[in-house]
Amino acid sequence: MTRKSILKVTEEVLKTLKKDEELTIKSISKKVDSQWRTTLKSLEFLKGVGLVRERKGKKTNKEERLFSLSDAKVKYGKH
Repeated sequence: MTRKSILKVTEEVLKTLKKDEELTIKSISKKVDSQWRTTLKSLEFLKGVGLVRERKGKKTNKEERLFSLSDAKVKYGKH
């Protein structure tokens, strides 16, 4: 795994979420080939500016954090 800048990771996270509906932090970090901690920082930033939303899911016995694009981003991407 090569070292990527947080900006590059953030761009790749947005592209990945545009393709897929909802993903966990682990699955996003695998798809963008980044460390889990860097992916989490990127997602927290995107959530703070309103481009990404988070919800709690419970697929297995443990609770998971699921991320998807917010409605504002989806509308923005269509113009």
